[in-house]
Amino acid sequence: MKDVHLASCQIETPHEVVDLAWGLAREARERSKFKNVIDFGAGDCRFALRPEYFESYLGIERDCSRFQTAQLPPNARVVLGDALEKNYVDFDLCIGNPPYVRHHHLDKDWRSAVLHDFAQSGVKLKATANAFVLFLTKAILSTKDDGLVVQVIPYEWVTRPSALELRNFIKNEGWSVTVLRFAADIFPKVLTTASITIIDKANKAGLWRFGIIHADGAVEYVSSPSGSTSEVLKYTPRSASTFALRGLSPGGQEIFVLTEEERLFHGLSRRTDVVPAITSLRNFPSGKSTLDEKAFIQYYVEKGRRCWLIQSHAEKLSAQLSQYLLTVQDSWQKYSTCTARAVWYRYKPHSVPELLIASGFIGNTPKVVINKVKAVAVGSVYAVFSGRHDPSVLHKQLMSYDFRSKVVSHANNLNKIEVNQLNSVLEHI
Repeated sequence: MKDVHLASCQIETPHEVVDLAWGLAREARERSKFKNVIDFGAGDCRFALRPEYFESYLGIERDCSRFQTAQLPPNARVVLGDALEKNYVDFDLCIGNPPYVRHHHLDKDWRSAVLHDFAQSGVKLKATANAFVLFLTKAILSTKDDGLVVQVIPYEWVTRPSALELRNFIKNEGWSVTVLRFAADIFPKVLTTASITIIDKANKAGLWRFGIIHADGAVEYVSSPSGSTSEVLKYTPRSASTFALRGLSPGGQEIFVLTEEERLFHGLSRRTDVVPAITSLRNFPSGKSTLDEKAFIQYYVEKGRRCWLIQSHAEKLSAQLSQYLLTVQDSWQKYSTCTARAVWYRYKPHSVPELLIASGFIGNTPKVVINKVKAVAVGSVYAVFSGRHDPSVLHKQLMSYDFRSKVVSHANNLNKIEVNQLNSVLEHI
């Protein structure tokens, strides 16, 4: 794991959440004391500050500055080290709040070694699994056959494809799982919905329960991970005609997507050196259905938003665009997308879609616009290709679809649809 991203993910767990996690753990074991407890990514070891609940506690933390001043009880200790590089076995309970680092920011060699070790133990995960999924897997493998896992982790793991293999492993083992998501935003700096996930290896009923933790600590159980009576949208591969694609990820929007001021400063020509691009629909009016030339100028160009995608994928570049790329110097090297290419700026272009749709949304449906300005979808904006369908008809169908009841909560009141969930919708409307 890269140190720069490790530092950014070190967020303290609120003490009331620590108490709640311990309460749920003890409830699962009829309030008995745990013999031995382990905490991966222990931070300041605040989960150790309940000595009456365990006989021994072991915290593993790779950043010594986090626990140097920790006042640990006599039956608790912390060791410096990488939690995923050493084997730990036969613990009664693994409790804690592991780091949330996206897979893009994990050291490739480190990740490959961890995934290899897991595969040797029978759990084969995708390389796209985020760090907390790796830590959850480690927690499962480090506890006894009748052990308990209680982790404060993002709720998204219950549906995301990157955690599918782990969910299937748990189901094949027949363990019972309870996932309780917080209704309140307990980690304001992290754009994800938090949960307390409980995996009870002693309970072989194979039941999965879902619930919502309200502000007063009360738990409301629900019938589906979505929190509604509807099942979560399936992940469906795109069809041959009508389908959605992720927004283009050229590698650093501040390099590849310019504002109007930046375009003029570098003397880049519209439609040759740069083309319209949409990185966000957040500030586009909800009541408007069409993104035409006038709206593009009004809401993007004149507002100083990043809206011009450089055409650096072309075989022949203008003198002005070539000169602009020289001004980037070595700042492109911090993007793995750029470093993986033979020529760092020569990305694979995307076609212009008929519709643009936001991946994140508040309310029942994301913003959807008819793309008359012929902009490229970039980043969190998805591209929708209508195929044989009339774009205006497809727009109306998408705008009337109830997405909110069929996706899991992403962060506070923000919802998010994944591109292959959108493809599932497109397949059926």
